[in-house]
Amino acid sequence: MDQRETYDVVIVGSGPAGATYARTIGEAAPHARVLMVEVGPVVPGSRGDHTQNLTDEERAAAQLLTQGPDAGVVRAQALSDIAPGIDPSLEFRQTILPGLFFVDPRPALEPGEVGLPAASMASGVGGMGIHWGTSSPRPQQSERIPFIDADDMDAALDRAEELLGTTAHPIPGRGLPEALRTAVAGVLDGPDLNPTGFMPTSTRWENGSLRFAGTGAILGELERDVPGFELRSETLAERVLVEDGVAVGARLRDRRSDTTYEVRATHVIVCADGLRTPQVLFASGIRPPALGHYLNEHFQMANFLMLSDEFDPQQFERDPENVMSLITPFSDARPLQMGVIPLANSAFKMSMGGGPGAEDLSTSRLAVTACYAAKDIQYSDAVEFSETEVDFYGMPRMHIRYSRTDADLAVIEQMRQVSVAVADRLGTTAEGPELAAGGSSLHYQGTTRMGPTDDGTSVCSPDLEVWGVKNLYLGGNGVIPTATASNPTLTTVALAWRAAARLAARLADAPADQAGISV
Repeated sequence: MDQRETYDVVIVGSGPAGATYARTIGEAAPHARVLMVEVGPVVPGSRGDHTQNLTDEERAAAQLLTQGPDAGVVRAQALSDIAPGIDPSLEFRQTILPGLFFVDPRPALEPGEVGLPAASMASGVGGMGIHWGTSSPRPQQSERIPFIDADDMDAALDRAEELLGTTAHPIPGRGLPEALRTAVAGVLDGPDLNPTGFMPTSTRWENGSLRFAGTGAILGELERDVPGFELRSETLAERVLVEDGVAVGARLRDRRSDTTYEVRATHVIVCADGLRTPQVLFASGIRPPALGHYLNEHFQMANFLMLSDEFDPQQFERDPENVMSLITPFSDARPLQMGVIPLANSAFKMSMGGGPGAEDLSTSRLAVTACYAAKDIQYSDAVEFSETEVDFYGMPRMHIRYSRTDADLAVIEQMRQVSVAVADRLGTTAEGPELAAGGSSLHYQGTTRMGPTDDGTSVCSPDLEVWGVKNLYLGGNGVIPTATASNPTLTTVALAWRAAARLAARLADAPADQAGISV
């Protein structure tokens, strides 16, 4: 077989989890040949850079490229001419963000279901890692995975923070953020509850500008320093090839030429995302009972408020490097996370409309409260795949089954009460807090969940190897088996590093002529 068609490792997906596997393996076993495939295109900027680091023109171009079937559709234009009743598929269009596209724009719900009508994804080099919010909190209490040793997991989280360049902000802080933190702590802190602090973020200051860690922060100089690494864009992984219970490669399709070909590999890693990873396994005939099930995302409730005179940004000395948002972390005694973001300090480039003469956000009193809560996990919440219908990419079409339990309704009410209490302390609101449409958080977990044993309730082992298929590994939010209120990105990178380190150790011990390189 031609040398270009044989690899030590094939990685499906170029987001943070796939990048973590590639970086870890490349550093430990630089002789290994690693192929990473990404269904979406190359985007402007350096490889995997966060769109917030780009110029306005580059960022707009990158967002248009990663919208999959909606590539080239400007979201503001799509919203401008919508009137009630034009098209039911547009009902949740206001929830879509630039750079993303809907999983199912016309969700069909069964009685009792609420679905995830705003479930979205992106297709482009760097995956969702070029769009994410960079919040990097550590999981707390029952958010942590009970069957992974605590010290082992903490070491993995340490490494994830290094890869993502995570910054933890000290308490007390300064200026307006500290004043807000103290006020919120007075409302929410108490016995058996994690105290209010500042959100750890994967950002850094460079030459006076704040830089956001995208997937490129994880990849580093891999392409330059590891000659055996290759990243192919616009390449769809149609299926994993399995022979006698062992993954041996993948069938790929070049989307530019519409040609299909096979590559052989000693190890296959699928990190497509929380919805497309189980889709690839389903298409490959790998269908353990838990595949696609136990789907969960955290609830999201947001509210805009006008800060009171006590928190007028103009009375605080402005520190251009102080862009911290505050957070009251998840606790088992209160299974939600509460955040407050003063937009006067926000580093994100955002447009609030209004045109010339609109109020400058740097002197405004506008803030956002953002509350997230953990979902009550159940087997019936699932992403299902069609045997006959296909999606835009020609893969089995997805259909999401999702409902709320009595426990979910109770925690949603608790979110509302906490959001109102915080808003009342900080300022005034025009409306009450609103529960976001299902899927808005963009964090879809549990669909390829890990487990301590192969008992039918999980898809992969603690080392992320698929049960019953040797040398097939997974990554991404979907492997997280617990319900979380916090952003799962740090945990996802930690779990990918943990699995990659074990795999890399095996590859590092293999002589070059036995490392999958054809001669």
